[in-house]
Amino acid sequence: MTRHARNCTAGAVYTYHEKKKDAASSGFGTSSRRLGKDSVKSFDCCSLTLQPCHNPVITKDGYLFDKEAILTYIITKKKEHTRKMKEYERQLKQDEEEQNEKLNAENKKKTGQIHLHRKEHHQHQGAQPGR
Repeated sequence: MTRHARNCTAGAVYTYHEKKKDAASSGFGTSSRRLGKDSVKSFDCCSLTLQPCHNPVITKDGYLFDKEAILTYIITKKKEHTRKMKEYERQLKQDEEEQNEKLNAENKKKTGQIHLHRKEHHQHQGAQPGR
């Protein structure tokens, strides 16, 4: 055997193929394809609508938004939140009604058993010869 075959992993160089294999296995690193123009937001476009801003507003972190887009976003989220709250309250009310129905059914069952027990007790007392 040659010396090259024995020390094939002793090299200090990180080869192209090793780099590519590690990037694919870890999910990090450069991608194999280049991103197109449509996947990168233009400099003067809103981060919500990806359209050019008419009334630009910039956050502390440097994100650019259109004021109208922010307001419409807030309004839609408020409506969605109120809808979900109404649905949640309706669900709570329905669960409470079901719980009450179960309790009523259990109470009726218990009272029915008590009445049957009393009836049987009275029948047994009437059938006893000493009384």
